[in-house]
Amino acid sequence: MDVPGVVWAFPVLVLLGLGTGILTGLSPGLHVNNVAALVLATRASWASFLVFLLPGATADAPEVGFLLSCFLVSTAVSHAVFDFVPSVFFGAPSEETALAVLPGHRLLLEGEGARAVALAARGAVLGTALSAILLIPLRWILADPIGLGESFRPWTGPFLLALLMALLLAEARFSRARLRRMARAAWVQLLAGLLGIVVLRGPPVFDSGLVLFPLFSGLFGMPTLLLSLRAKPGSIPPQRTGALPPLTRTEAGHALRGALAGASVSWLPGLSGGAAATLAAVGSRRRMSPSAFMVVLGAVSTSTCVLSIAVLFILGKARSGAAAAVRDLSGPPDVWSSPLGIPPALLGMLVAAVVTSGLAAPLASRVARVLAPRWSSVDPRRLSAATVAALAILLAAVAGPLGLAIAGLAALVGLVPVLAGVWRVHLMAALLVPVLLSSSGF
Repeated sequence: MDVPGVVWAFPVLVLLGLGTGILTGLSPGLHVNNVAALVLATRASWASFLVFLLPGATADAPEVGFLLSCFLVSTAVSHAVFDFVPSVFFGAPSEETALAVLPGHRLLLEGEGARAVALAARGAVLGTALSAILLIPLRWILADPIGLGESFRPWTGPFLLALLMALLLAEARFSRARLRRMARAAWVQLLAGLLGIVVLRGPPVFDSGLVLFPLFSGLFGMPTLLLSLRAKPGSIPPQRTGALPPLTRTEAGHALRGALAGASVSWLPGLSGGAAATLAAVGSRRRMSPSAFMVVLGAVSTSTCVLSIAVLFILGKARSGAAAAVRDLSGPPDVWSSPLGIPPALLGMLVAAVVTSGLAAPLASRVARVLAPRWSSVDPRRLSAATVAALAILLAAVAGPLGLAIAGLAALVGLVPVLAGVWRVHLMAALLVPVLLSSSGF
C-alpha cells in the first residue's frame, strides 16, 4: 500500500465525506445508502479522481477501496449529526432520528430549538468517542472469548419481544390507571406492528431502504406537523441561540447510555438506529427530560453507525448499508483475530469517524443558530402547512404515489398515541415487529 499517498489523500476524502453528509443530512429523503450505491456504481471515476493524490492508482487498488470506505464512514457520521436539523425544525425524521422529532419539537416550543440540535450534536461527538472505547470490549463479547455473536442469534426474537413488553411496563409506571394505559399502548404497538408488516414484509415494490422514509415521515413527522396546524400565531416563542454550557457528568452518562444502546443492536440483523433509540428509551426510573433525550439520541446515531462497521471486521457480516458498501469496496475484511490488535483498516475508519464528528458538531450547531431566530417570526400554521406540502412533494418525488399513500396511512397510525395519551415511542413497533417475525422464522 502507498502509505504516504494514503496519508495525503485521507484528509481530502474525510472532508469530502463531511460535505456530502451535510448535504444528505439537511435533505430529508436522502440517505447514506444512496451515496453508497452511487460510489459503488462510479468506482472507476473515483479512481480517476484519486490518481491526482495517488499516482498510478487503479479502481481495484486496495488504497482506493480503503479511502472510499473512509469517505463513506465520514459521510455516514456527518449525515447522522446534520440529520437532527430537519428533524427538530421541520419535523422530517429519518429512521435514526424519528424519536428526536418529539423532544426536539417540545424544545422548539420552549425557545430552545437551536439548543436541541446542539445537544444532539454533542451527544453524537460523545457517542463516536465512546464507540472507540467500546470497540475492544465489543470484540471480546461478540467473538472470543465470550462468542455472543453466534450464540445469541436464536434469542433475537425473544429479545425484541421483551423490549416491546418493557415499553408497555415503562408506560404503566407513570400512571395510576396502569392496565388501561398499558392496553392503549398495546393497541398502538399492534397498529404500528401491522403497518410495519404490510409495508416492510409486503411485496417489494421499491427499495427496502427507501420505504423507511415515507413510513417514518408518516408515523412521526406528519402527526407533529398536522397538530401544529392548530397552533396560534406567535405560539413559537423567540428562539435563544446562546452556546451550550460545559459538558456535565450527567450528559456524559446520557451519552454512555446511548452508545451502549447502539452497541447492543449494531450486531443484530435488521436492527439499526431506530431500534437502538427505542432501547435507550427503556429502563429509566423516571422520564428523561427532552434535553437529556436529545443527547441520548445523538450518541445512538453515531455509535450505531461506527460500531456496525466494526461488526463487519469482528463477525465478517454487514449489519448496515454503509457496512455492506465498505465490504463491497474493500473486499471481505480480514477477521479481527487478535483480541487487542485492531485491524489497521478499521482503525483508519475510526479516525475518520472521530475527526468528522468533531468537525460536524459545531457546524450543525451553527446552522441551527442561524435558523432559529427566523422561526419565531413565522406563523406556525403557515410554516406547518408549507412543511407538509414540501414533505408531500419530496415523498412523491422520492417514493412516488405509493410512498405518499404509505405516509398518509402511517400518519393516521401516528395520531393514535396522541389521542390515546401514550408515548409515541410505541410506534417503533412498526420496525421491531417485522424484524421479530423474521428472526423467529416467519
